[in-house]
Amino acid sequence: MIKNKQRLIILAFTMMLTHGIINNLRGQVGPYIINDLKLNYSQLGFLLSFISIGAMSIFFLSGKIIEKYGLYKLLSYGLIHTTAALLSVHYAQNYYSLIFSLFLLGSGLTIINIIAVNITSITYSKKRGKMINLLHLFYGVGGIIAPYFVTFVLKSGFKWSYSFLFSIIFIIFIFFELKKVKIPKIEASSKKLMRTTKDLLTDKKVILFSSIIFLQIGVEFSLVTWLAPFLKDVQGRTDLFISFYLSLFFISFTLGRLAASFIVEKIGYYDFLLISGVISIILISTALIGGPAYTILIPLSGLFLAVQVPTLQALILDTFAESGIKVVGFAQTAGMIGLTVISNWVVGFINDLIGLKAGFSFLVLILIISVILTYYLKKTTKKTLLN
Repeated sequence: MIKNKQRLIILAFTMMLTHGIINNLRGQVGPYIINDLKLNYSQLGFLLSFISIGAMSIFFLSGKIIEKYGLYKLLSYGLIHTTAALLSVHYAQNYYSLIFSLFLLGSGLTIINIIAVNITSITYSKKRGKMINLLHLFYGVGGIIAPYFVTFVLKSGFKWSYSFLFSIIFIIFIFFELKKVKIPKIEASSKKLMRTTKDLLTDKKVILFSSIIFLQIGVEFSLVTWLAPFLKDVQGRTDLFISFYLSLFFISFTLGRLAASFIVEKIGYYDFLLISGVISIILISTALIGGPAYTILIPLSGLFLAVQVPTLQALILDTFAESGIKVVGFAQTAGMIGLTVISNWVVGFINDLIGLKAGFSFLVLILIISVILTYYLKKTTKKTLLN
């Protein structure tokens, strides 16, 4: 018989897999939304930003919501909420109704994400860093599945919106898994040891962690969102070719996180972040300079981009002890803002104003800034330890 602890991690992995699939449908359906609603790149970016805005609204309040309602009630509500949001996206009739529907979807998926991280953190408190990397690996698996899932729906003769409607099957599966487990409660004793929100938000290290995650998530989702338009509009690639490249990006993401769970502690968290960040910069820069023959380096950069956020989360949990989960919430909120500002607004604007290649060049600049901030965070942490 499978123990409750094992069922819990299966549930958490299934939730993150579902989040990865649904949250990354946007990468493949973007060009079809543009065609159906007659949008430009800026309008598409603004539209998709409401997934992030919905997520932000939940991330920032996540601690208080979990404390008030508990993991089981919140997850049950989140599943119902996400199902309603998927239906709303499918039946949306115009640009503004789709904006509202994507806002609902972003908030629902974020509830699922938060519960998955909390279940993993509570269940495997002694192996938290490794298990969070493995948890995020399943998000990458979901990202691999997403483009092929959309392609299958389209090839079957359905419109892009049916990919959201048919995704309800994944939510139903989580409902069945939920019935088999006993969800743990958040330990009240740990709350007494947590630092106040005001104290944490004025901590230099919290600001640096949040800033780096702001940049990293912005770059990650920019690649997911704009790779398909870049391949379709700039290079004239087919839908099957685009599906392959998007899947390759998430395969790289998945393999990167799998490898990270084995080697990150041997290299050291900060050195691992710096090395992987520099390699990501080299790969994307080479792809842009080298032209179509080197475009494959963009999805392959996922091997090194993938390790950034989980490793940063593990660092946060190690650095801030009992307050770690709270700081992760702040950092993820910053990440959702980065997704909105960088991926949907700034890159979308650059794509319209100058071109898609310029938008990707901007991402290289963002990664350079992220590496510089990571190096500064490393030096700041060392000084704190010495004092």
